[in-house]
Amino acid sequence: MTSIKLKFRPSALSDGGEGTLFFQVTRFRVTRTICTDFHIRQDEWNARHSIVRITGDPERQERLRLISSQVEWSLKQLMRLAVELEKAEMDYSADDIVMAYRRLPALPTWFGFIRDMIAVKCRAGRYGTAKTYRDALNSFACFRGGQDMALDALDADTVGLYEAWMKGRGLKRNSTSCYLRTLRTLYRRAVEKGLATDKDIFRHVFTGFAKTPKRAIPLSSVRSIRRLDLPDGSPRAFARDLFLLSLYLQGMSFVDLAYLRKSDIRNGCLRYDRKKTRQTLDIAWGAPMQAIVDKYAHRASGPYLLPIITRQDGTERHQYERVEHNVNRNLKKIGEMAGLHVPLTTYVARHTWASMMRDMGCDLSTVSAGLGHESLKTTQVYLSAIETAAVMQANKKMIGRIMK
Repeated sequence: MTSIKLKFRPSALSDGGEGTLFFQVTRFRVTRTICTDFHIRQDEWNARHSIVRITGDPERQERLRLISSQVEWSLKQLMRLAVELEKAEMDYSADDIVMAYRRLPALPTWFGFIRDMIAVKCRAGRYGTAKTYRDALNSFACFRGGQDMALDALDADTVGLYEAWMKGRGLKRNSTSCYLRTLRTLYRRAVEKGLATDKDIFRHVFTGFAKTPKRAIPLSSVRSIRRLDLPDGSPRAFARDLFLLSLYLQGMSFVDLAYLRKSDIRNGCLRYDRKKTRQTLDIAWGAPMQAIVDKYAHRASGPYLLPIITRQDGTERHQYERVEHNVNRNLKKIGEMAGLHVPLTTYVARHTWASMMRDMGCDLSTVSAGLGHESLKTTQVYLSAIETAAVMQANKKMIGRIMK
């Protein structure tokens, strides 16, 4: 029979300082101890129930909750190890449990786990996902007042309070949903790794997609933007040209525009891999695209097609984010000049391409193939059957309408 208990050793100092929590493992009347890094005061220990008492000011209470949840997680791990040794029908001792416990990875917390996942995505080159995780961490840490928590301590009440907190700060429904979906993804990853217990804690919060105001603009507005009299070489002309190029290239996202290489164009076709999904797309290359590229060829001296990333020194992501910010700022001014009632951004080009293709009678599978979507299972079924030539032909037709 194995016994595992949480114990408290008071401070040896006379000033009543913090004592130490430790685990006592007993097997066949042989007892071993496992010291921890958790320290509490005598009045914060409930000896009768062997648990940490949550008391003191709010800041101290948060600290004690973290200690309590971490201790609970450690206790579960010790019990799990004992059960596994029992199932293996091994003649094990208290020392075996202690040794197995010490081989476990460092005790995980939410903030630490998310930082680890950010590092994993960065090593894989998935910087966009890493940024999404980082934004979610910053938001959740702000909600927690900087107080970390054990992985398995996250519960439905905390998630509900987090959603309410975001709403109280004026975040829209899709914004709160985005943060919650990211947190849910990380939670599921922790569950897969055996670091947390799946308790269906996101069932009472909104993680879907709410309807948003239409982002696409009509063909007439696209023509107005193309015909605006903007000084050659000006920031606004550059922003307008990148917007049109994105539209011509099947609603290509800005990050993909930034990383396009001159070598991607061969035999009248542009082939590139989407940064977000790694999916390879082919787009017919024509005169309207080349005309825009030629305008800025003197500024694109490196391997990249456009003067968005101009240095290969490890700051590529920072470079394109800075340019994207400036382009969007100028696009908003251009939208006002064109009489638009919605803010014009680089992302509007993607919505506009899809909307125009639909209005031209293209079916959903063609639009999905052109955009490089792969998140919907039903879309993926159609993607396997659609021919690239059909997308190219539809895109040529759309560009022809803009150029009239």
